[in-house]
Order: sequence, then C-alpha cells, then structure tokens
Amino acid sequence: MGSRRSVLATTLLVSMFLGCLGDLDIKLPYDDYAPEDIGDGWEISTPEEQGFDEDSITRVYRRFYSEDLYPTIHSLLVVRNGKLVAEAYCRDKNERDTFHSIQSATKSITSILVGIAIDKGLIDSVGQTVYHFIPEYFDNDTRKREITLHHVLTMETGLDFDNDEHTEKLFNYGGSSLKYVLHKPLVFLPGTDWYYGDGNPQILSGVIQRVAGVSEEEFAVENLFGPLGITRYQWETHRDGLTFGAFGLWLRPRDMAKVGRLMVQDGVWDGEEIVSAEWISESTKEQTSHQTYGYYWYPWEEQGTFYASGHGGQLIYIVPEEHIVVVITADSYSNSRALASRFDELFTGIMNAVVD
Repeated sequence: MGSRRSVLATTLLVSMFLGCLGDLDIKLPYDDYAPEDIGDGWEISTPEEQGFDEDSITRVYRRFYSEDLYPTIHSLLVVRNGKLVAEAYCRDKNERDTFHSIQSATKSITSILVGIAIDKGLIDSVGQTVYHFIPEYFDNDTRKREITLHHVLTMETGLDFDNDEHTEKLFNYGGSSLKYVLHKPLVFLPGTDWYYGDGNPQILSGVIQRVAGVSEEEFAVENLFGPLGITRYQWETHRDGLTFGAFGLWLRPRDMAKVGRLMVQDGVWDGEEIVSAEWISESTKEQTSHQTYGYYWYPWEEQGTFYASGHGGQLIYIVPEEHIVVVITADSYSNSRALASRFDELFTGIMNAVVD
C-alpha cells in the first residue's frame, strides 16, 4: 500500500496554507476526549478507571485545544494498561480515521523491523558490517567497509548526509538509493561522532530487503503491521523499489498508539512475541556517548520514558513502568521546532495526572 508523492510539493503547499491562515481560528471548540469504541481492537476505558486524576487530564486537553499554545497540533491520545482512555482531534474529528505522515518517527519503525530480523536469525547481530550484506553498493573507500549496523542505527556512520541538502535529492535520485547514500564521503571515521541523517535508515531498508527477500514494507506487513491489525497505511518507496527507511510512512493515530502499546508490552501482542524484549531494551536505551540516542529512539530517563519523534511534532511516548503510551500528531511540515518541543509539556501534564 506504499505510494510515491512529491515531498517538496506537499511541503510548499502546506507552508503556503499555514501562512495564509493568519489569525484565523483553525481548531474546533473544546470537546469531550472520551474515545469511541469502533470495533478496531481497542478496549476503551476512562482516565479515572486507569489511575489518572480526571480533572488533571481535562486541564491537559483544554490546553491541547488552545489556539495560542499549540496552533499546529492535531491529535492527542492516551493509553494505559493496554486501554485507550483519552483521545481528541482538535482540527477535524475525521482525522481519527485518516492517514497522518509520521515523518522521522518512521525510523523507529525501521528499528523495530531490524530487531525482528535479528530475532528471526536473518541478521546475526548489530556488530555485522553493512559491507557484509550489500557490498556492491560501496565505492573504493575501504574505510566505509568498517561501518556496522550499530553505526547505522546510532547515526555514527560518518557519511556526509545533510538532510537539508540531501534528503530531497535522495527522494528524487534516478539510480540506486543505496549507492547514493554509501557513495557520500566520510566526514569522520565510523563510530567516532554522531551525525543525524536520513541516509542511514535507507541503508537498513536495503539490508532488510537483502536478508528477507522482500521490501521493508512487505516485511513490516507480515511481521509487524499484520499482527497488530494495522491494515490501512501508506509507505512511500524510492523509484529503485526500496522502502524509505527514514520517512514516508503514513499511519492513523490509533495505529501509532498500537506501536507504542507493543513497545510498552515488551514486544508481546495478544500473547505472541512480535519483537523480543531484549531488542526493545537495547534499542531504547542510550547507545552512543555522542548523543542521547538509542537505535532510532530517544531515551528520556528523567521522565522514565523513551519516544519516537518526527518532524513537526509526530510523537509516540512510551512509559514502561506506568504502562502508559501517549501519541501526538501535528502539522507534518511545520518548521517551528519551538512549538514542537512544547508538546513535551502536554506529555508531562499527563504524567503529572497519574495518581495510582
């Protein structure tokens, strides 16, 4: 169900749309946040039944609807003990059932899929080199042959991939996306520094396709989306047939919450292990001394959480000790990092509402 669309055109249109809104109100009036049972596999509960102070949750949702505080936000969902307890869509109630670009939170899905491939024995360990799997895409710089899957997962490959300059070029590149990434020069030796780039997850998409014999998207359908009941989505592919590992995945907010629920349940879904608890533990803890970063997940030890993050404020927070998942979606192409970072305030407000 993947599709190719022009990211640049979409970004431009959305930016023009937001710029033309001016001071117009674009949010609905504050409304109830009680989830509706629509038979999609979610068990519905209330904040009070799951150990939240209901008045505190109400205050969080009133802030969520604020035009001034959070003008770019779209949805806020809260799950505890596997039950959906609060859910609201402040722009359009129909967004519950429509796809939303999760941007770089796609990387966290790629991380899960690497873990599944390791669990299945398709990959021995993250210590294996990329060259072992796809040697034909390397150039003559033999130093690159030392790049391991660990380096790729921690953004420590050293490849000179600048998202502002190279992501659009990767998207539109006419040849092999793997060759495009792996032929970038090294700006530091693998493992010696941290450099966030969309090229790294594309390497993993290629490795998954090589070891599994199917695209990353097809591997996800069989081993992740299918078991979780995620039947509707879009995932963009490069013209060379590789799924984009860094971005391009569109999910419904409730399905984003399913991913969070899988993580908080140590990789088990309906009694079946989808991904090992060992991988979840490894991938979500700090894996590099150069940055607070795991394997495409962000640890936040002070809050006892880790989270997936996408441009503009696409967020899946997981709090294992409290069995809590919080999902936020916002304007996917908003360039306001200050606004996106403030979404942590909503998450903190939800955590402060825990009474049991």
